Amino acid sequence: MRLIHLSDIHAGKNLGRVSRNEDVVYALNQVVDFCKENKPDLVLVAGDVFDKANPDNEAKEIIFDFFLKLHSLNIPSVVISGNHDSYEFMKSLKKLLQVIDVYVVPKPNLEECVLDVKGLKIACLPYPSERVLTRAGEDSKLSYAVLVEKAIKYLYEKVKDAPLKVLLSHLFIAGSKYTRTEREATITDYYAVEPSAIPEGFDYVALGHVHRYQRIEKAPTHVYYTGSLFQLDFSEAGQEKFFNFVELKEGEPPHVEAIKLSLKNPLHTFEINQENYAKELEKIKDVQGYIKVHLIVKDKTKMHLVAEKVKEALGEKLIKLELLTPEEAIKKRLEEEREIQKLNLLDLYRDYFKESYGREVPQEIIKTVSQLLEQVHES
Repeated sequence: MRLIHLSDIHAGKNLGRVSRNEDVVYALNQVVDFCKENKPDLVLVAGDVFDKANPDNEAKEIIFDFFLKLHSLNIPSVVISGNHDSYEFMKSLKKLLQVIDVYVVPKPNLEECVLDVKGLKIACLPYPSERVLTRAGEDSKLSYAVLVEKAIKYLYEKVKDAPLKVLLSHLFIAGSKYTRTEREATITDYYAVEPSAIPEGFDYVALGHVHRYQRIEKAPTHVYYTGSLFQLDFSEAGQEKFFNFVELKEGEPPHVEAIKLSLKNPLHTFEINQENYAKELEKIKDVQGYIKVHLIVKDKTKMHLVAEKVKEALGEKLIKLELLTPEEAIKKRLEEEREIQKLNLLDLYRDYFKESYGREVPQEIIKTVSQLLEQVHES
């Protein structure tokens, strides 16, 4: 069984005044082209299909066109709701999309959340909002994370005897490395589900919600976030984007390949000093994509003149212009350095190993490095 796992499409996303729908189309077309060449058995979409609960018509057309293209290739899809999606809107699409072999699971309902597609058992847990999980009675006294863990284990019991089984969900796993584009309230400690909550028996766990690509190393099985399909805002500038191509064989660990996406409009942040702005603008005026500029201002009497020159030189590519004093610029740099320090060191080591030795790092080395990082953290 060969799967595509992607998530966080966010059709209908805007960045300031600019629609990002052409970025969505550009990414989804790459997924379709990959499917044409590699013919997967199934596509899993782990939530946040749309950016808004009530998506505009263009966003809906983009998504329907994507699924129609997959249908023309005889590739079915399973789709769950994310926290950006409306349960009711996704429910309204369920019967219509099933005509083209798109199976929508709109809401956490443990009696209706297990699908069998081509012999693969898929336990689906759409974004488990607190109001849906919390029921009257004793369970309502339990914490959110414990309720989610109970739901996952209940679903596992329903699929555990299947030769191949995956979990498809949209939630926040404790310790995952997030960006600043997720809804802040949904990535707090209160909503963090421990990696150990995921049963070892799942062959693969396809997650959505966190926008940075990563494997959850502390989980007892193969758990992945594939992240957003394009850079959603400037906090994701410089990040590469992926989807996963997964091969499952009974009795064997999955083979997981991260497929890198090219970006239609990559995001960039530049710092420009007022006194030599013309020279610095010359370096960046031909950059592809969208730009945010930190303009370092020393002489406030010329500030507006320089700002206008920046806007004129960069045109539609300039999304945001921030005027900063030298002191504010230093503070910004320190904040960015702190963000860099939050990067997953294990991921950095993977990149280093692959660059140095031309192959993926062996699991026994990953285990050793993980133990060392844990010791450092504890000390």
